[in-house]
Amino acid sequence: IVLERTAGDLSVSDETGTQPLQLTDLRLALSAQEGVWSLTQALAGKTLGEAAGAVTARVAAPQLFPSADTPIQGVLQARVANLGTWGAWVPPGWRLAGNLNTSAVIGGRLGAPEYTGQIRGTDIGVRNIVQGVNVVEGDVDIKLQGSTARIERFEAKAGGGSVRLEGSASLGETPNAQLVLSADKFQLLGRVDRRLVASGSAKLRLDAHALSLDGRFTVD
Repeated sequence: IVLERTAGDLSVSDETGTQPLQLTDLRLALSAQEGVWSLTQALAGKTLGEAAGAVTARVAAPQLFPSADTPIQGVLQARVANLGTWGAWVPPGWRLAGNLNTSAVIGGRLGAPEYTGQIRGTDIGVRNIVQGVNVVEGDVDIKLQGSTARIERFEAKAGGGSVRLEGSASLGETPNAQLVLSADKFQLLGRVDRRLVASGSAKLRLDAHALSLDGRFTVD
């Protein structure tokens, strides 16, 4: 089964105008033969960036379809040249900026996939003029290590301050995360009529059933 683009383009529109994605490739294919299921996908656009992946699942006889215990293997590559292109999919008034690159080898089981690789982002920005949010110079480096992910670097600036996120997460059958958020004179709001700058730190623990937050922040 193959679904693919043969011609044409898509565009994204917001209050600043309309931006064509300049698609050159869009393809999704699924094949199954003698117990081997293969899924491949490809996406490319001069504005959007590129993404490609392939995953294979081998089903043991007499089983016909893959199950949660079926072993899988594959690869994933993605590059978003301009995160601002995805602005139409975030809440109204919010804007994104920067670029993002991901590369990973996929393993494990269909019900508990594992990823080994890296997520890297530079010049990340989040902006909402009405709310007074303007986060800039975001730098992200996340290592994917099988069933876990570790934040090597996650920093951003706003106003004259900065914010930093550290920690790791488990991506297996029971996902959970342990994170530490630190802020140093970080400007949460920067409107004409309202300005809020804060410092402090907090520990966040998150799993499928609960969320706990423990820390202290002060308003500068």
